[in-house]
Amino acid sequence: MLQRLFVKNVALIEELDISFAPGFNVMTGETGAGKSIVIDSVNLVLGERASRERIKHGENKARVEAVFDLKNDPALLSSLEDQGLPCEDGELLLSRELSASGKNICRVNGTLVTLSVLQGITERLVDVHGQHAHQSLLEKSRHMDYLDAFGGPELEACKREVAQAAQRYKAIQQALLDGFGSEDERAREIDILHYQLDEIDKAGLRSGEEEELLAERTLVHNAEQILAALEGSSKALSGDGGALSLLHDALRQMQGISSLSEAYASLASRLEELYYGLEDAGYSLREMRDGFEYDPHRIDQIEERLTLYGSLKRKYGPDYNAIMAYYAEAFQRLSDLEGAAERRAALEKEGAQIAAEYEKKAAKLSQARKKAAEALEKGMRQELMDLGFAHGDFSVLLQPASGISPLGAERAEFLLSANAGEPLKPLEKVASGGEMSRIMLALKAMFAKGDAVPTLVFDEIDTGISGRIAAVVGEKMVTIADSHQVLCVTHLPQIAALADAHYLVEKREEGGATHTYVRQLSMEERCVQVAAMMSGNQESMAALEHAKELILRCEAEKAKRRQK
Repeated sequence: MLQRLFVKNVALIEELDISFAPGFNVMTGETGAGKSIVIDSVNLVLGERASRERIKHGENKARVEAVFDLKNDPALLSSLEDQGLPCEDGELLLSRELSASGKNICRVNGTLVTLSVLQGITERLVDVHGQHAHQSLLEKSRHMDYLDAFGGPELEACKREVAQAAQRYKAIQQALLDGFGSEDERAREIDILHYQLDEIDKAGLRSGEEEELLAERTLVHNAEQILAALEGSSKALSGDGGALSLLHDALRQMQGISSLSEAYASLASRLEELYYGLEDAGYSLREMRDGFEYDPHRIDQIEERLTLYGSLKRKYGPDYNAIMAYYAEAFQRLSDLEGAAERRAALEKEGAQIAAEYEKKAAKLSQARKKAAEALEKGMRQELMDLGFAHGDFSVLLQPASGISPLGAERAEFLLSANAGEPLKPLEKVASGGEMSRIMLALKAMFAKGDAVPTLVFDEIDTGISGRIAAVVGEKMVTIADSHQVLCVTHLPQIAALADAHYLVEKREEGGATHTYVRQLSMEERCVQVAAMMSGNQESMAALEHAKELILRCEAEKAKRRQK
């Protein structure tokens, strides 16, 4: 529900702050007072395309803000939360700012958003009927949703069953496509998997082998250098005049004087440790030298094996573990494909059963839609007659749709003829202006309970009507207001007298400039305004009494109906 509208520097409005009520809100005022500016402001914050011409003369920016109460719309609250636009206390704040430079700024709950995001949100909040484009009933794609909602819980239950069957069928078809493909494709994939598994099997890979080969290759490439170093080191330690012999002589000399001083004894001990350590290193060098062997042809074997590893890594993964993981997956895939005939047969049998089930459920849904369409056609013809379309006609065209769809076996489109002798045509091609607004009112009256858009705006819906038809139009809007918030711009006292909240739009000249103001009227002010609308003279006592009597009678009738 629209709670509040704030407007600044739009056309003749310098600043305006309006709080709207639930139920039936009526806006009246003299021609040119600025009622259309208020509706334009609503459209602006809803995301309608805007021109810099709407900015008040002499100002650089225009801004419109709207506050909506979403406490009764948990689905939209959840959607906004998912978009990172949470609503505090269930209130949604929308704002849009235009600048003379052409800059267009949209915000949702204080967060900057694109115009398309704003429009995506507001299309679920308000329908504006009249001169503007927020008319969801004109969208052919939504006609079947309206028809289904009109059909009630029984039809909606049929629709859910059809959607579930279609979803199950789609899952089966997806499994057939994803898991098998054509027979030729399956055969080709089996051949490829056999080749790949055989290639990995024959390679005889071993964990850590590649690292060992790389280390061995390094040794083989440097074999001559390694052998020369081992021999040279061994000779330097153990050969004639080598380090070991010289160290032994030093040890023997120090041991000869170790009894003469603790320092000599300590040094002799250290030389002894060095001698035995060096002797042990000499043994190790001789063992390495004597044990070092290499085959010059081994390098070819190593390179061949490493080349094999490189080839397998390019095909199946960056290392041994990745290659073996690919092997396991390929083995499982091959098992699935080789058992595909049985699996395919089972899936195809299940798919056929679901398709047969779908056809039965879709046929049941088609019958329910046909029944709902007949009731809607009958009701709409009466609504049109009530609203002054004596020869109006309405039809629901149900066109067959191919395939298995969650929407069922048909698509709906609303067709209408507003005048005698005119053929039935799509809604958007039938009428315009006030005539189209009355047609929309008739549709809204039929769909009131099932229509999820909470706020409806009817702009200049009374164009070209008067008397009994005006009263009927007002009564229908009051009926819609029982389940929706309705904002209506009107020139007719019969409609204004039915308001739950009445707002007067006034234009005043101040300081050489013209300004538009809007204020909610008290009961006494309502009587004065309705009297002025009835007679053109708000000071006429007769008109004032008549207006008061009309308003009180309307209030009594509304109270009586709402108690039912």
